[in-house]
Amino acid sequence: MRRRTNAPRGTSLAELLAVLSGLGVAMAIATGLVHTGMRQQSMSRLELERDRVAMRLARDFREDVRQAVVVEVTGEPVDVSLEDAVGKPLVRLSLPANVRVEYQTTAQGLTRLTEAGDRRAHEDYVLGGALRWEAGVEGSCAVLTGSTPEMSATPHMPRDRAPLEVHVVAAMSPGAEAEASLEEATP
Repeated sequence: MRRRTNAPRGTSLAELLAVLSGLGVAMAIATGLVHTGMRQQSMSRLELERDRVAMRLARDFREDVRQAVVVEVTGEPVDVSLEDAVGKPLVRLSLPANVRVEYQTTAQGLTRLTEAGDRRAHEDYVLGGALRWEAGVEGSCAVLTGSTPEMSATPHMPRDRAPLEVHVVAAMSPGAEAEASLEEATP
């Protein structure tokens, strides 16, 4: 004769719902973690690109100033979060062979304009945001500084973006002339 055991043969609907609810919560947490990881990776990639652009700007600015015969700087800060500040020149350089280089502000960083005779070229340094730029001369060096304004001044800037500070010091050649203000140098 067979013995009957009172062991359950299946699962109840309540147990099944509890397991499915637990799996749903685990999936929601995992999805949130994946999304956060992807966002962090994207932000890191943008920060790395911004650092590369800043390094390229520093290299080009130093090389231009080193070759310059005449260096003209504004000496006044330019905050490109203000609409009328975009396109303002910060530094004008006169290089040998009648080459002129000018660094101007843009809404996203700086532009390097090169003019050699009838040829013109420009190179953009996109740093991803409105920066406050300043150029000056300290001793025999030209200084270019760009920094992120305070967060209260730019409400449209994402709060999770790290502030940027670009400070480039370039030594002028021994015979270079430096002028302190573009407003005085140009009519």
